[in-house]
Amino acid sequence: MPYEMETYQPYTSSRVVTIDELAGLYVPDHEPVFAYGCGGEDVLIVSVHEGFSTVSLLHDRTWYWLEESPDADPVEIVLCGQEAWVPAGAMVRPETGLAALRLAHDVPHLMTRFTWRAQ
Repeated sequence: MPYEMETYQPYTSSRVVTIDELAGLYVPDHEPVFAYGCGGEDVLIVSVHEGFSTVSLLHDRTWYWLEESPDADPVEIVLCGQEAWVPAGAMVRPETGLAALRLAHDVPHLMTRFTWRAQ
């Protein structure tokens, strides 16, 4: 299954990319957002920002944040071109977001490899 990629800087655009293209496109320059599994039961969405990423997973009809710390304090970020609030612990290292994106096809492995918090 291909990945969908949207960018929001300097304008909104979208395209389909392969797993082999992810590393080269996973840069904060255009604030890309990657999605895998849209229209299915499990969906992974990864946003790339300067110095951090956010990762959301829809699994068993529940949305989760991937977190690297239990810090639940809300932090305002720009997500998909709009202001959004995320728990501070859900602002993960960029390499963590990319690793999750590469495992998007294997949700059972995603669920055990990373720590998730219900949204």
